[in-house]
Amino acid sequence: MTETRQVRWGILGCAGIAEKAFIPAVRESHNGVLGAIASRDAARAAEWRRRFGFERSHGSYQQLIDDPGVDAVYNPLPNDLHAEWSIRAMKAGKHVLCEKPMAMNAAEVRAMIEAAEAGGVRLMEGFMYKFHPQIARTLDILRSGRIGEPRSVHSSFTFRFDRDPANYRWSPGQGGGALYDVGCYTISIARLVFGAEPAAVSAAARVDPVTGVDTTAEALLEFPGGRFALCESSFEAQFQSRLLVVGTDGLLRLDRAFSAKDFDVAVRIARGDSEESAPVPKANMFTLMIEAFDEAVLGGAPPAVPAADAWHNMRAIDACFEAIRTGCRVAIPPEGV
Repeated sequence: MTETRQVRWGILGCAGIAEKAFIPAVRESHNGVLGAIASRDAARAAEWRRRFGFERSHGSYQQLIDDPGVDAVYNPLPNDLHAEWSIRAMKAGKHVLCEKPMAMNAAEVRAMIEAAEAGGVRLMEGFMYKFHPQIARTLDILRSGRIGEPRSVHSSFTFRFDRDPANYRWSPGQGGGALYDVGCYTISIARLVFGAEPAAVSAAARVDPVTGVDTTAEALLEFPGGRFALCESSFEAQFQSRLLVVGTDGLLRLDRAFSAKDFDVAVRIARGDSEESAPVPKANMFTLMIEAFDEAVLGGAPPAVPAADAWHNMRAIDACFEAIRTGCRVAIPPEGV
C-alpha cells in the first residue's frame, strides 16, 4: 500500500449510494482504487466487478473482509448491519468508512470505536456534506462574527419517498425511518454550527401505520447558553436540504446544505435589509471525503472527523427516539456521566 500510495477499497454490498456516488468518487480520487466488491449474490458482485473495474468480486461479505488485497472497507449496508460488519472488518485489520448513521444506537457506536482502537485502524462516519467547501466557508463566516452570536439553528432535510417494501428505510428493525435516514444530518449540522453538544431534546413524529417507521420527525435540541436547534426530517414533504443560522446581528443560509454535489451553491448572509451571497463552486464532496480518509490511512493520522463525533450524534438521536416514545423532554447527560 505504501508503495502505490493508494488505498485499495472494498465495498460491502451493491447499494445504490455505492453505485451512484461512492464508486465514481473513488475512481475520481487520486489516492484510492477499487479493490473488491462483495454481495450475497455472487453473480451480481461479478457483474459489478466487470462493470466498474474492481480487481476482484466476492460472494460473501466475510470473503471481502478476509481479502488481503483490501485496505479499507466502505459499509453502506442497512443500518442494523453497520456495527456488526464494521467491527468484523476492523478486527481483520481493515480501516472502515461507515455510512451514516454509524449504527442503531450510541452503545453500538461505542463498540465500533473500541474495535478501531484495539485494531489500530481508522474509523469514520460517512457524512460527506462536511467535506464540501461551503461548510468550511460557513464556519469561517460564523467565527468571524459577521452575523453576531449564533442563537438558533433551523435545519431541514425532507423529500418525498415512495413506499418500497424491499427498501430497508421502511423497516423499523433495519433502522428505517426519516430520523435515522436524514434527521441524522440535521442534528449533525446543528452540533457543528454551535461547536457543542445538546443538553436536552424534545421530539415528536408521525409514524406510518403500515410500516411503523417515522415518516416525519421534528426535534428541538437545547444547547448550553440558551441556544436552540429545530431539526426537521421527513419522507413525505417537499424537498429541502436547508440550514438557517439565526444570529444576533444577521442570518446565514445554505439552500443545499447536505446535497450540494453537482450544484453551484452559495452561502447567503442577511443583515438588516441587505443580503449578500458568497458563491461556492461545484465540488464532489464524496471524492473530497474519500481523499481525506485515504490520507489518514496512508499517513497514519487520525481521520478528519473523529469517530467520537458519530457517538455524540447518536446520543442525540437516541434521545430523540426516547422523547418520541415517551412524549417527554429528555436530558442528555454530559460525557462520562
